Amino acid sequence: MTDHAEIPVQAERPVQFDKFLSQRDTERWCKRLSMEHPSSDYWLCHEARMLQGFQRDSRYAARFVAVDLDRRMLVSEASGHPLTHWLATPVGELEHPFQRSSDLVRLILASLRALAHLGRFGLVHGGLRPDIMVMTQNDRGEIDFDSLKLFDFGVARNPQQRIEKPLFIDLSSPDAAYLAPAMREAIHRDWQTYAKLIGEHGKTSWYELSESGRHQYESVLIPELSINALDWRTDLYALGHWFKQISLHRIDYYKDAHQEALPALIKRMQKPVLSGGFTSLETCIKAFESLEIDQRALVIPDAPQTSAVFSMQPTPILHATQLLANTPPSVRLDDEFSPRVSALPRIDIKSVPTGSRGKLLGVGVGLILVAVVGAAVLSSKEQHASMQPPANSPVPLVAEAAAPPVPVVVADTVAAPIQIPETTALAGLRLEDLRSAAEAGDAAAQTQLGLRYRKGQGVPMDNEKAVAWYRRAAEQNHAEAQAYLGFMLMTGRGARRDDAEAARYSRLAAEQDNPTGQYNLALLYLSGRGVPADKLEAYRWLQKASERENGARLRLEELKRQLTPAQLAAVGAQQQY
Repeated sequence: MTDHAEIPVQAERPVQFDKFLSQRDTERWCKRLSMEHPSSDYWLCHEARMLQGFQRDSRYAARFVAVDLDRRMLVSEASGHPLTHWLATPVGELEHPFQRSSDLVRLILASLRALAHLGRFGLVHGGLRPDIMVMTQNDRGEIDFDSLKLFDFGVARNPQQRIEKPLFIDLSSPDAAYLAPAMREAIHRDWQTYAKLIGEHGKTSWYELSESGRHQYESVLIPELSINALDWRTDLYALGHWFKQISLHRIDYYKDAHQEALPALIKRMQKPVLSGGFTSLETCIKAFESLEIDQRALVIPDAPQTSAVFSMQPTPILHATQLLANTPPSVRLDDEFSPRVSALPRIDIKSVPTGSRGKLLGVGVGLILVAVVGAAVLSSKEQHASMQPPANSPVPLVAEAAAPPVPVVVADTVAAPIQIPETTALAGLRLEDLRSAAEAGDAAAQTQLGLRYRKGQGVPMDNEKAVAWYRRAAEQNHAEAQAYLGFMLMTGRGARRDDAEAARYSRLAAEQDNPTGQYNLALLYLSGRGVPADKLEAYRWLQKASERENGARLRLEELKRQLTPAQLAAVGAQQQY
């Protein structure tokens, strides 16, 4: 008998996870990329560097142990069972441990606090899923919510460690339903950039590329990818998706107030601020902390008995025929969680050396299909549907062309990103060329340079410089710049908030038929900021903006219900005049 546990050769998924015990009885996770996974060295090294960044404070992240590029493996250390396993473990008459609303609130808070802590390092995880969130029990069988850790950081990024390849994610997969619309759009855009760079214009995914195009993925690096501009909202959206799936099952509510408040708060996690979403992670945490909960500990007599974990990462299928013939389909149950899987034997292996290409002396065996969070994934239609803004909550629209998702704010609130396709050739210019044109007085170039400062694209993020470039273009009567400058003044970004000036610049843009200016001017009329409150005038501008803005159409319908027939007739008469 040897200490080396051989892994059976079989048709593999692109990404697999196995849990094993080291000789010191520490619980470790082996992430294994298949032989066909493109650029596996790049992705494993990227993740290793991300994990190493938490060596001083790994409170919510697994501890990095080793990476073996020859065998395409990365080993990290994190005790406990994945959330997918816990959700497949009945507790008495409960189908899963978090069926009581108080325990579900604890789980949500633990996840949000982990996300907030990682965010202090500037990290955006991008791949939050129940299969990579582990928690432990104490000696009394009580779940230790403070033990929650993440053990997979494959698509995470921060300002120091940016991603330079399009994410190897299949957006058409049902497993991708948890990805925020902003993230889906960024991935789509990044594949377009890659395809254009290698001369395969118009292609938008891994599946569309030629064999030559796929082969080049190994060597191509693109520093300025859209995915790097996304923020915590993408992770909050993912958590909202998973907790929505969990809460679709029967919940035993501790307080009557939970029955209404808990689903509403979970739903709000996926909403943009324009539709009533959270303005920050801290705000979200405080909202859940305000719920009164049962202080009794969650005791689970029988812990999950499985070791390996089914990866829910939505990677493209590399060899479809072989995979479908040899690999069981992922479990997707509408009405119940998957039953428990039989236990895996314990596997003892020697400690792993930490050399970058050191051979792993042993890994866990097998891939077992385990519990997948219940309820069918949200349909693609639901994923992309625009949410209706709540009444009496005007929030400005900023549709910054050719830029990554832009936070939208009013007063002290921040709205979700709004995806706008590229509308100007200047968006693709090198920074040096763009700056030269801007300094020479080109208004369109000045506007685009302002956008880059606004989002930190190729330059340090600087709202004050963004405002300065917007202003120079706005003074040349550039409608887009006037709309963006009005937005910045309306929200106090990069300049002191000035409602009167915000209204003036929004009006200048609106009168040039700019939908962003029209929408924001309407909101100013609704709230009486910088202009007298006037619902009829707001309705008139919303009508104009609604011709090209879905958000304006929704707001228009809401305002229409608030107006009397006489007021609507008056608006119609003004338009005829």
